[in-house]
This record gives sequence, structure tokens and C-alpha cells, in this order.
Amino acid sequence: MARSRDVPAILEQFMEESGQTQCWVTVNELRTYFDLDEFSSPAISGFLQRIYCGPFFRFPYRVERIEKITLPKPHPRTVKKYLVTRRPPVRKRDPDLPEIPILAGGIQAGERG
Repeated sequence: MARSRDVPAILEQFMEESGQTQCWVTVNELRTYFDLDEFSSPAISGFLQRIYCGPFFRFPYRVERIEKITLPKPHPRTVKKYLVTRRPPVRKRDPDLPEIPILAGGIQAGERG
């Protein structure tokens, strides 16, 4: 069973081993890939929902979209598939560029008439 704190490492390993920067994934695919039991499903789906809804900037991947699909076999059911993409690299601030202070109301310093 995967604990909720293990899910980020599991997802990151899955994405790195797939060699893709973007792919559709379901909770069942992750469970099958890592041979996890069904009790790990809430932790996996909860984490995928978390990186879809909120800012989780420490993690290198995010969920762009969630779609519901219907699987007919072995019995009809609806599951979610998640479009997981790699975040763009963090841009470093150039120390040589001058900093322009912004005043209240969105006016830059020196613009007041």
C-alpha cells in the first residue's frame, strides 16, 4: 500500500521511466505499474487532484486536465484520466537587470505626473 507521502516519488518515477514529458495516466495504471493494492487508490487520486487544483511548486509535474472515461469491461464504470505534464524549468532572475519598484495602484515609480 502506498502512503500519501510516497505518491510524489511514485509518480515522478513513473514519468521518468516512461521517458515522456506529458502523458495520460489513470490511478489503475499507476497501481498496476508499481504492483500496489487497491487501498492505495485514494492516496494516488488525492495527490493527482492536489497538483491539478493548487500550487505545488516543489513537484516537477502538474496535472493539466482531468477527463472522465467509461470503461465497459469487466463491468461498466467511470474512471478519471489525468494529463500529467512536466513543469517548465524555473527561470532564474538576472542580477544585472535593474529592479523597477511598483507603487500602490500598479503605478511604477517615476510615472506620476
